[in-house]
Amino acid sequence: MRLWRAMLLMNLSLGLGLVLGYLAWGRPFRVQERELALLRQQSPIGVERSWTRRGVVRAIFPERNTIVLTHEDIPGYMVPMTMGFVVRDPRLYEGLDIGETIRFTVRGVPPDMVITAIAREGPSR
Repeated sequence: MRLWRAMLLMNLSLGLGLVLGYLAWGRPFRVQERELALLRQQSPIGVERSWTRRGVVRAIFPERNTIVLTHEDIPGYMVPMTMGFVVRDPRLYEGLDIGETIRFTVRGVPPDMVITAIAREGPSR
């Protein structure tokens, strides 16, 4: 009888461990899969998209026709970050100062995105 009870307790603890392991590890992966599927629906591959977002000018590189911005979330494309964008027309960034807040329009087929419009909003806080 003692061996039978020990085996039953070991099987119950193994089953409980599997259930708790699934709850702790399996569920987050399912959530990530759903989020990834939603992201794929939002930004189809190979389709030109356009977003107008706000950002703060961090650097301007006229020799590369690039502006570095700290920008807010670009839904379906990228999270808030600091990165460089190619500017279609160099006249767009003429007169911009470092730290200035702008509203910019980025257009293209990800990851080949180009800024097509810039509007000044004022100095950064």
